[in-house]
Formats: sequence, C-alpha cells, structure tokens
Amino acid sequence: MRDMRRIMQVGVVVLAALLSWRAHADDRTVVAHATVRGHEVPVYRIGELRAPDTPAGMDGFAVRVAYVLRAWTQEHGVEAIGNLCRTPEGTQWGTMLLTIGAHVASPVTNACPVGMLATGVDIHSHPQRQHYRANAVDQLFLGRLPSGPVTTRPDDFGPDDFGHPGYMVGRVGLHYQRGLQRMRLVRDMRLPPPLDPAGDVRRVARAHEVGPMLVRALQP
Repeated sequence: MRDMRRIMQVGVVVLAALLSWRAHADDRTVVAHATVRGHEVPVYRIGELRAPDTPAGMDGFAVRVAYVLRAWTQEHGVEAIGNLCRTPEGTQWGTMLLTIGAHVASPVTNACPVGMLATGVDIHSHPQRQHYRANAVDQLFLGRLPSGPVTTRPDDFGPDDFGHPGYMVGRVGLHYQRGLQRMRLVRDMRLPPPLDPAGDVRRVARAHEVGPMLVRALQP
C-alpha cells in the first residue's frame, strides 16, 4: 500500500463508530464515505467473518482471513481490508471486510462486527499482479491518471503500513509487521489453506453488489 492511508483516514474514522450499527441495521453495501482530497469516496462492506479462538490465536485467524482476502482481490484486482476484532471475553475473532475499490489504498477504520472490539491490528490485501491500470479512485490518491500500467510490489509493505501493527497478504505470502525492524512471514500463501475457504469466498460480495449483510461463521 502506498503513502495514501493518512489522506483518507480522518474522513473514514469520523463515520467508523456508525459502521457496526449500520451494517446490522440495513442491507446496503455502502456503509460510509471517505473524504479524499475534497471528493467523497464510498466505502463498501464486502463481507464479515467470524471464528472461534484457537491455540494459533491472532495469527491463526489472520491466516483464515488472508485466503478470503486474496481470493477476493484476485477476482477484483483492488485492495480490501479488515480490522482484527475480538469479543471481550476473548473466545471469538471477527472482521468486517471493507474496500473503496482502489489499488493503492484501503479505508482505515475501527469498524468491527457487533459485540467485538478492535485489537488495533488490521489485515489488508495487495493487488496480486506487478502491474495494474489505475482507476478513477486511484487517481484521487495519485493526483493524476497514469497513461500506462502502474508497477507495484505485491509482497512489500508500503510506508504508511508502518503507522500501526498489521498483516498484509500479497501474491506469495501473508506478512506481519510491528515496525520496520519487526517484520515476519506468517504463511506461504502458495500452500493449501488450512481449511477449504470456498464457502466463505462465495459469501463475500462483489465490490459494488447490493445485498444483505454477508456473515459466515468459520468453524475450527
């Protein structure tokens, strides 16, 4: 992810407190709007995932989410993101997956499934190809619409990713960082998933699809 998250962060966080209620109360895909350089950008909810806690803890849940995020990004080409959230008693993990349909940025919020609290750690996907064509949302961040393909490094953290701890799923791996000097590979994404995520992927909406809130309980 490029140096773009702080540009849109304030616009999204202002509405973040509403996200849990709105996701529960209505059936629209657009759950908020981010302000990016004076332009309003819709924030889409593409799904919600839950799972019971396991001995693998946060890493274990992040791996499950990573396969869903990577599959979604492979299909749509753009980034998506979710906070890693937990119930107060620590028995369940969950995340609300969001996107603005951009290749270069994801919405930074404190949104969580109802009944859960943000851990301060998120997970986001990167485009799965080294080259992509920028779209109108990317143009708001880049300041221009490139005439040709944009080159990216799917498995590298962007500078703004280091603003807080987080996971990133690229083309090859699931990575975690707690600063420039504290990065590690969590999982080789070329390995088969620890469980078949096909059913979960089917319950994650298309980026601009309007439908009911999508909830999937992942079983251990």
